Formats: sequence, C-alpha cells, structure tokens
Amino acid sequence: MSDLRALVGRPFALRMLLSALVGRLPEAMVPLALLLLARHEHGSYAMAGVLAGCFAIGAAAGGPALGRVIDRLGQPRVLIASAVLRSVALAAIVALAPVSLAATCVLAIPAGALTPPLEPALRALWPDLAADDEHALAAAYELDAGAQELIFVTGPLLVALALALDSPAGAVHLASAIGLLGTLAFALAPPARGWTAAPHEAHWTAAVRAQQVPILLAVGMLAGAATGAVNVTVTAFAERALGDRDLAGWLLAAWAVGAMAGGLTAAARRWTLPPEKRLTWLLVAFGIAFAPALVATTTVTMALALAVPGAFLAPTLAAIFVLTGLRALPGAVTETFAWLTSSFLVGSAAGSALAGAIGGDGPPGFALAAAIVLIAAAMWGALSR
Repeated sequence: MSDLRALVGRPFALRMLLSALVGRLPEAMVPLALLLLARHEHGSYAMAGVLAGCFAIGAAAGGPALGRVIDRLGQPRVLIASAVLRSVALAAIVALAPVSLAATCVLAIPAGALTPPLEPALRALWPDLAADDEHALAAAYELDAGAQELIFVTGPLLVALALALDSPAGAVHLASAIGLLGTLAFALAPPARGWTAAPHEAHWTAAVRAQQVPILLAVGMLAGAATGAVNVTVTAFAERALGDRDLAGWLLAAWAVGAMAGGLTAAARRWTLPPEKRLTWLLVAFGIAFAPALVATTTVTMALALAVPGAFLAPTLAAIFVLTGLRALPGAVTETFAWLTSSFLVGSAAGSALAGAIGGDGPPGFALAAAIVLIAAAMWGALSR
C-alpha cells in the first residue's frame, strides 16, 4: 500500500487524476446524448446510431493527431483549444439537429476529432508526477486504469439526470460544459503547464515504429475487442436470459466495479515480475477469468462472474500503459498513448460487431471475449521475445 499512498501524496497527482476524469466524462456522455438527440428529433434508431458512429470515428482519428500536436506545442494550448472547439461543434449539432440529420452527422466527425486527449496527456505526465519511481509509476497506471471505470458509470447517470430535468439537447450541453471545466482544471495546473516533450523525430510514422509499440497497439486493440464483445453480450443476456434489458446496466456496473477493485488492488501491491512477463500472465488470467460467466444463469451469479474478469482488466491495461510509456520514442509519448487509445476504441467497435453477429447472448459471447484475450496473450508472448 506504501507505493499507492506515496503516489497520492505527491504534489498534484490526485488533482491531475481527478480533473482528467471529470474532463473525460463526455466520452461516456456525448455518444449516448447524441443518440438520444437524434432519436428524439427524427425517431430513427438506425440514423441515431449513424450519428453516434460518426462521433466515434472522429474521436478515434483525431486522438493521435492532437497527441502529436501536444508533443510539439505542449499541453495547455492544445487541450483548451480542442475543448472550446468541441463545445462549439456540439452546440452547432444541437442547433442543426431539428433541421438536418445529415448536417449533424457531418459535424459529429470534427466534434469527435476535437475530443481533448486527456487520457494520453495524463499518462505522459505520470513519470513526472511519480518522480520517475518505477514502482510508483506502475501504481499510477494501475490507479488510472481502475479509476477510469468511474467515467463509464457516472457518465450515463448524468445523461439520465439531464433527461429528467431537461431534454437530450440539455444532456449534450451538460456534457460539453463538464468537459470544458475538467479540461481547464487539468490544462491550467502546473504539471501540465510545465510539461515539455523531448526532442523528436519529425517523421509522421515515428510514434508507431518504435520498438514493440506495434505489438502493444495490436494487444490494445484485442483488449478493446474483448470489452466490446462483453458490452453486447451482457445486453443480449439480460434481454434474452433474464427477460429485462434494463438489467444490463447493473451487470455492466458489476464489471466496472470489478475493474476499479482490480486497479486499486494492483496499485497497492509491488510487482516483482518485469512488465513484459507481467502482461503475458495478466492476459492469460484475464482470458481464463471469463470461465464463470460461461455457466452463470441468474442476475446475481452473472454480476459476480463479470466482476472476476473485470478485476483483471485494469491491471492488464496498466501493464500495457507501462510498456507503452517505456517503449515510446522521446518526444512522441503523448502521440503514442493516443494511438493506443484509438486502437482500443477501434477494437471495441469490432468486438461489438463480432459479438452481435454471433448472437452475443451468454456463453457464445463470453467465449468469444475469452478467446480474443487468450489470442492477445499468445501473440504478445510469442512476438515480445
């Protein structure tokens, strides 16, 4: 527990983590709010899905580009400018939604692309915040990976609150305001203002050509595919096996609670295995941990079964973060972490589509998620040597 206590006690560590979490809440709010806005204005779930998909495409494509700019210009200017411009784009989407869904879909792409890359920016700061202590840095990434589950629990609840008090348009505006305030709190803090990237190679592929980074991006994509498969599978299981689709939210909350608990537990311990071996064994454990979900049949047993692989999710992601930070080229750290975020998003979308194609309910979907993770473990174990 000493490494975790020491990390939290370091100047600005807790402030940067909390402000990044607040600034990232729109990641869980905006896609849902846009979907509900399009459904409210035009009555079509299909077109609503197109709007949310356009936003996701923009976010996946824009992250690495903004990360590269941060590595050149520093964090405050890029983060604040992107947050302000995203707010403008979201306001334009709300204004145009009643008139033209096509126009809102076009605007959703730059709105997603302008998502402030707070996740990679924070991970670029962790070595400084941890004072280059190897154990404190590992604890930082594990705390980060576990705490980010709060975003995907709190975000939808805030959208529900905005809907109860106002409308889908109000939910979009609330997400925009929260993101702007959180980004300002992060970008104006001394660690962000004082951070500078090391000298860098100018070539645009430098970040993804670093040693082991392509493998890590592939592993991140596969981890994202497993989580995407879980999201679809849990929803289908709640509807078909339990007869109540609304129970999916509670089951996914159990997954998130498991991830938070796993992150905190991992952050409180001191690892003896080097990160390369640690990632291999965590991936294997993550895949095997889906076994209880293959036989669960009730709400309670499924919730407990989902908490088990959830507990391995955060330490697994943290090991990927540690290795990405170690392998990233000097001067391209933020961009490299942004590529990792985008790879996870792309993998999540692919996993959702794949789970949906096979039906996704119960054992087939969870077996798919387990298989994806075990493939990632085998690939990493073989190629990292």
